[in-house]
Amino acid sequence: MAEDPSTEPPLNPSRLRRGDPMFSRRVLSALVLAPVAIGMILWGGVAFSIFIAAFAAAMAWEWVRMSDRDAPPRAFAIATGTAVGGVLLASELELYGAAVWIAAGALAAYLDRKPRERGLEALFGVAYVALAAAVLAVLRTDDMAGLAGIVFLISVVWAADTFAYLAGSWLGGWKLLPAASPNKTWSGLVAGLAFGVIAGAFAAWWAGWDPRHGALLAAPTAVAAVAGDLLMSLAKRRFGVKDAGTVIPGHGGVLDRVDALMMAALFAGVWSLFGPGGWPGGSA
Repeated sequence: MAEDPSTEPPLNPSRLRRGDPMFSRRVLSALVLAPVAIGMILWGGVAFSIFIAAFAAAMAWEWVRMSDRDAPPRAFAIATGTAVGGVLLASELELYGAAVWIAAGALAAYLDRKPRERGLEALFGVAYVALAAAVLAVLRTDDMAGLAGIVFLISVVWAADTFAYLAGSWLGGWKLLPAASPNKTWSGLVAGLAFGVIAGAFAAWWAGWDPRHGALLAAPTAVAAVAGDLLMSLAKRRFGVKDAGTVIPGHGGVLDRVDALMMAALFAGVWSLFGPGGWPGGSA
């Protein structure tokens, strides 16, 4: 006997739609921010250092606000001062001074937070933000080689981050790490890695390097970008917040927008020191 259609449960609209309801806001924010970021990258010099320092200060501020709801004003001053000072010293290639400054600032953040518990979270957050931003400043110090190196890094990260988001939002599939984010999928990971490698090969060709070498280096860089995204998602879960901030419509805070770039920048810094041939075009 045929089943009465009137007894069937109503369809759930969320099962019929894929995508992100914030997609249009994300696009508008990108259209505003991308030209500014590209302009600063091309300009380089003091302008780029100040730009990175401002972003570092915003990220440090967001980390304190997100992780320590009872933070006194001095906690924000320690975090932002550490991030800004580290970037400015690194931009002048005062690498030892930058390392000492960041280490001292992270220790000060730990000592300030320890009476309120979770001092290691303060130490990690301040060091993570300041080091990632400082590496970006170092990579861009050389005029032309620095431009090529930072373009390579940004191209891989933007491609990996963007296509991982698009594939995860529109294709769906198995969850990558539900404990970190219910929206990140294996399809997003595959798409992010694939397009990150393609972007790396193209950026290498544009800079006059071997595209095959660019593709090989782009693969772990893209993995680092995905790891940075997941790390920030885990941190937000731990602190019980949806977004690190509210300054960027569709994205949340500055930390939400550049979480993938931070880990990738740290990878670039490590590769500059220990990887075969160093970072392409980098000055570290």
